Amino acid sequence: MRHLDGFYELFDPKVYDRGHAYYDAGKVDHPVEISEGLWHAVVRGSEDYQVDVRLRHGKVVSAACTCPYGQRVTYCKHVAGVLISLDESLRREDSLDSFPREASFCVDWYLMKEFPTRKKLKELDWRTVRILLERLCNPQDLDGMLFHEGIRLSRAQSEMIDEDAVSNDARSRDERHRAQTRARRNEYEPRTRTLFEEYEDGYRKKERGNRFRKDPLANIRLLVPGLMPTRLNELPHVWLTILEAAYEHLHDEKGLRHLYAYYILIAQTDPEAVYVERLRRISGRHWNEDRDMITALHRKRDRMPRWAPVNPAYERLLREERLPDEAFNYALTKSPDVMIRMLDVIAGDSEKAQWAEQYLRNTLLDPDSVLYESDTVESAARVGRWIRRSETVYGYDEARALVAGILDMFPRRKKLHDELSEYLSGEQDGEQGRESMSSDEGDDDGKR
Repeated sequence: MRHLDGFYELFDPKVYDRGHAYYDAGKVDHPVEISEGLWHAVVRGSEDYQVDVRLRHGKVVSAACTCPYGQRVTYCKHVAGVLISLDESLRREDSLDSFPREASFCVDWYLMKEFPTRKKLKELDWRTVRILLERLCNPQDLDGMLFHEGIRLSRAQSEMIDEDAVSNDARSRDERHRAQTRARRNEYEPRTRTLFEEYEDGYRKKERGNRFRKDPLANIRLLVPGLMPTRLNELPHVWLTILEAAYEHLHDEKGLRHLYAYYILIAQTDPEAVYVERLRRISGRHWNEDRDMITALHRKRDRMPRWAPVNPAYERLLREERLPDEAFNYALTKSPDVMIRMLDVIAGDSEKAQWAEQYLRNTLLDPDSVLYESDTVESAARVGRWIRRSETVYGYDEARALVAGILDMFPRRKKLHDELSEYLSGEQDGEQGRESMSSDEGDDDGKR
C-alpha cells in the first residue's frame, strides 16, 4: 500500500494532533503538485497560511509554512495537516475496503461497559436495531428531522432563559433587537460543543442548577472514537450513533448517506466537519445528488434563527465544492466575518464578488461598524484579518486604499496603526510584516 513513510515522527505529538484536527475540520485545501515532488496547499484558520512540502520516494525531504511558528521551526501543525491530507489521499486510492467503522467502535465499547454480560450482537440483532431506530427517528425524511430538531432547539433555548434574560423585559423592543443584532454580527467562530452536548448541558442545568461546562475538548471523541464512551449520552449523536453502527454492521450505504447528511446540516463545531469527508467516501456516484440535497435543505434550515450561526461542516462542503452562490447566500445573513472567511469561494462568481467587495468596503469604512467598537489588540487583529483576506481576492492596491480610509477615520488608534503598518510603506511584499503580526499573541494560529 502506498503511503508516506513515518512522517508523524517528525512532529511533537501535540503538534501532530493539532494538525490532524485541522485536516478533519476541512481547513486544509487539497494539496497540488506544482513540480515533481513539490506539493503546495493552503491551510485556513484565522489567517490563510501557505505550505510547501517536498517528497522523495514517499519520504519528507523538506517543508515550509508562512505561519509565525513556522518561521522558527520546520514542522508546525499546518505542515502536519498537509502531510496527513496527502497520506490519506494515497491510502484511499489503494484501499480495498473503505467502509466506515467509526460508530461501531464507539458503540461496541459502550455496550461492553454498559452490558458486560451481553453476547455479541449478530446480523439479525443489528437488523432489529435498524428497524426500531428508523421507525423512531425516520432518517429518510431529513426535512422532517430538521423541522422537529428546530422546534426542539427552540424549546430548549426557551427553557434556559436565565435572570439576565428576564431583566431584558424592562428594555424596549428596539433595544433588545439592537443587542441581538450586535451579538449575531460578532458571532462568527464555531462553537465548542455539539448540538447534542448543548442539550445535555441544558438538561443538567435544569435539574441541578449548575453552570455550563466549558471544556473545549469535550467533542474530541468525534476525532478519536476510541475515547471509550461509558454512557449513552457520551456517544456523539446518542441514539443516532447506535443507528449509525447498525448501518455500518449491515453495510447500509444509503442509511449512512442520510445520517452523514444530517450530521453535516446540524454541525456547529470544527470536528463535525469530518462528516463531509466520510459522506464523500460513502456516496460514490451519488455524491452530486447528496451535495445538492444538503445545500437545498440548508437554505430552508438557515431561515430559522435558532440554529447556530456558524456551521463548519457546511463551510467545508462549500469550500471543497467551490459553490459561490451557496457560499454567498450562507454568509449574507451572518456576521460579516463569515463573508470574509468565505470570500475566496464567493469570488468564483464575478457578480457575487463585486457585491461582496462593496459590502465589505461599506463595513470597513463605517466608523460605527462592529469592527471598531473597541480599541484593543484583538479588535485591531480582526481588522487586519479582513484586510489580508480582501487582498488575496481584490489585490494589494484595493487593500492599501481601504487601509488609508480606515486610518483616516481613526488617526489616534495606535494598535490599529501597528496592525496595518505593512500597508503603509507602499511595498507590495508584505511577508516580512506578516511574520511579526500579532496573531501569535493569544491566537490559536500563532501556537504550534
